[in-house]
Formats: sequence, structure tokens, C-alpha cells
Amino acid sequence: MNTIISLLSDQLIPNVLFIKQMSKRGDRHIFITTREMARKQKSSVLADTLGLQHSDFKTLEIDSNKPLLILEALNNFSWPNGENYIVNITGGTKMMSQATFLFFSQKFLHKDKTEVFYWPIGEKVLEQLHPHIREIKIDAPHQLDLKTYIHAHGFDYMSQKELSFPFSQSDSLFNKVVQNKSADKVTEISQAKAEDYSHPDKGYYLGAWFEEWLYYFLKTELNLRDSQIAFNLKLKNRQSIRETESDNEIDVAFVFDNKLFIWECKVLYSKSATGKKIAEAIYKISSVSQSLGLQATSLVAILAPFGNNSKRQDFLKDITKIMRVKSVFSLEDMGDKNKFLKLVRALIR
Repeated sequence: MNTIISLLSDQLIPNVLFIKQMSKRGDRHIFITTREMARKQKSSVLADTLGLQHSDFKTLEIDSNKPLLILEALNNFSWPNGENYIVNITGGTKMMSQATFLFFSQKFLHKDKTEVFYWPIGEKVLEQLHPHIREIKIDAPHQLDLKTYIHAHGFDYMSQKELSFPFSQSDSLFNKVVQNKSADKVTEISQAKAEDYSHPDKGYYLGAWFEEWLYYFLKTELNLRDSQIAFNLKLKNRQSIRETESDNEIDVAFVFDNKLFIWECKVLYSKSATGKKIAEAIYKISSVSQSLGLQATSLVAILAPFGNNSKRQDFLKDITKIMRVKSVFSLEDMGDKNKFLKLVRALIR
């Protein structure tokens, strides 16, 4: 039986990936955390994400910045006998990582039964640091699904399970917008904009169709499984006391090669396709991404022409950099589906 030791920080994905890759059924876990991470309930979030029972793990709280106190806490902890220890020092602070390595490689009573590892994010090579220094190639890293990725950041979510109408309908609307270079000139959309239009499909024609189009287009062209992608997500913070309201919403989200990509989708009309409206979409997705880790890639799809206005282009370049949004796609970018797909593939790879 193994005991797997993990250093916790705000970013739990490295811990999830390591444990999914290295753990076997029956292994026990020790989470080394800090007062701040304990306040954020990171141990419970990680355990829930991994499906661990309370009896499967223990938590050791240490000082994240003072090496002598870290070593003292590690030395005083009641480590079980007869175990093989697998220590992952990828997480935590630099001081936690260095002090933990020092303890388990030199001062630990069972160091002869201990292996220490570091796994750089996104790499297919696991670095073993003790008892030998070597690289271990991971040919087939564990692939996270979307639910697990979001759960590791403390959120549950609900999403729309089925398209409102067959994809052919949203694809037809998309083609019409591209052909007319404006959503205003598409009959179904312009009719739905009227105040006296009261049919149940009003919301669909006013913009939901574009979310569904992007979802199905990406899922099909990128060969994503159902477990990797979702649309119309309503996120719920697992620590929130509210029972019905969602904390954040995402139009489209998918996981590819253990990286998260989230999209904000907007259909803007001739009079509303202003820099302010585009900026609002950028602000919204940027706000959501801050809750989903440093590795979340934020993208915006605006179904409206941007034109060649140099001031607007400079403004968008500046604001996307400030708000850490990777790219904003316009009607000009998406009109050629093959070109659009090529741009997306370049981003995710």
C-alpha cells in the first residue's frame, strides 16, 4: 500500500493529475496544506474531486514560509509504518516544496521507502528527485474530463444537455449571417427582435443559437467527447450558501489535453456592435476565468463585423492583454469555417 503526499495550493489540477496517474485503489493520502488553503477548504475540494472518503486522507497544516516550522511540523507528524511513500512536490509554495524535499530525502525515518517527484505542468515527463534523479516518460497522461477540471476549482455546474433544434438550423442561421455580413438582415433573427414577438423560441433566435452552433461545431471538428465539452454552463460555488443562483455562467467550455478553454459568445447587431459591447464580453469571460485557475484560456466569439478601424483594433489588443483573454474572434475570422478552425486548433495545441 502507498501513501501519497501532496502539497496544496490554489491550483489543484497538478495534484489531481498526479494522483490520477500514480494512485492505485486502496492508497492513502496526506494533504500538506496551509492556514490560507485550509480556510479555502482545499483539502475537501481535492478529496471530493478524487472521490475519496474521509477515512482515505489526512491533512497536515504547516506554515508556508518558514522552513524550520515546516520541518518541525513534518517531523512531529505521526507517519504510518510499513508504507511506501510517494511525495509530489509540484504544488505548494517554493519554500514548502524545498523544505518537504529536504525532509523526505534526508531527515525522514522511512526515506528508504520514499520516492519524491516533480511533474511540470503540461509535460509528459515525470521528474524523480529521490532516491534517484531520473526522468520517467509518461506516454499516455491521464486525461481529465470537464466536470473533474471544474470540480477541482471548487465548482459544480449544470449545463444544457440537448440542442434546442437540430444543428442544421443553427448552421443555416450562421451561414445567413455570414452571407449578409450582419445578423440584422437575417429574417428569423430580425423577427425575433420585435417587441411583439412572443414565441418560445425568441431567446434562441436572439443569441442562444450561436452558443449551440459553436458548441456543436467545436465538438465535431475537434472530436471531443460528451464528457469534454458543454454549453450554457451555470457554475455553482460549492461553498456558496445560496441554493438556486449560479455564481458564474459560461457559454461554451471544453477540456483538451488537460487544458480548459472557456468561451463567451455574442451576436451583435449593426447599432450594438460598439467597442463598449465587445469590451463587456471580454470583461465577463475574464472575470469567470479568474475562478478557474491560471491555465484557463479565455476566448470571445463576436458574431459581428469589426471592420478595419485601427483605433478599435488597438483598443481590443490592449484590453485583451490586460484582461488575459487569449483571442477575440469576429465575423471576419469565423466566416471562413476552415480558417476559423485552423485558428482554434493553433490555440489549443
